[in-house]
Amino acid sequence: MEWKAYKKVLALIVILALVLVGMSGIFTPISIANAGEIGPNTVQGKVLSIQTHFARSGTIEVKSNRTGKVYMFYVGRNTAYYPHRYPGIGETIRVHYINDRGYLKATSVEIQ
Repeated sequence: MEWKAYKKVLALIVILALVLVGMSGIFTPISIANAGEIGPNTVQGKVLSIQTHFARSGTIEVKSNRTGKVYMFYVGRNTAYYPHRYPGIGETIRVHYINDRGYLKATSVEIQ
């Protein structure tokens, strides 16, 4: 076998290994983060605290009903509330969120 053929096979093996490592890195955090919750990127629980910084931004701390874990969600002007009001402390809510570089940003909050 010529040197060029070895280089092609080696490059193919390296690319395949990188793809497999990348795929395991994508799916592992999703399964770990959502173990025991009601769905992917969804948490249902009781409101522990609400802090608003400006007119519409701030944080909501929620204790999960299923796992007991406490989550801090960042809310802002793009967060939708159903019904159209802020939740109170002690109320049960369902939060749909995205993970933006480690920050859990709430996209919608449903008051139960």
